[in-house]
Amino acid sequence: MAVEMIRDFTGRGETGTSRIQQSPLADQSTGIGAGPEKPDFSDLVKDFARDVNDMQFKAGGAIDDLVTGKAADVHQVMVAVEEAGIALDLMLEVRNRVLEGYQELIRMQV
Repeated sequence: MAVEMIRDFTGRGETGTSRIQQSPLADQSTGIGAGPEKPDFSDLVKDFARDVNDMQFKAGGAIDDLVTGKAADVHQVMVAVEEAGIALDLMLEVRNRVLEGYQELIRMQV
């Protein structure tokens, strides 16, 4: 059984970071070290930061639409703003964990 898609952290759909594909185990038996191509950590972080930035801009646009009268549903605006805030908080926590790991590696004695 293959994992076709990984949903975004909000559970609402697919984002740019959800394009991770995994082939079935039978296809991986071609040789030692010949596995599926895995994205780099830096690419994942860049995609995640881009997605968070897009969510922030969409939330700002929703606020602008509410203020100008284009959007009548306050609930949808608040949901967009909260999703953007949670995504930003998650990105900051990931950044903090990466920095803590880096600082721990720097403190190691060789």
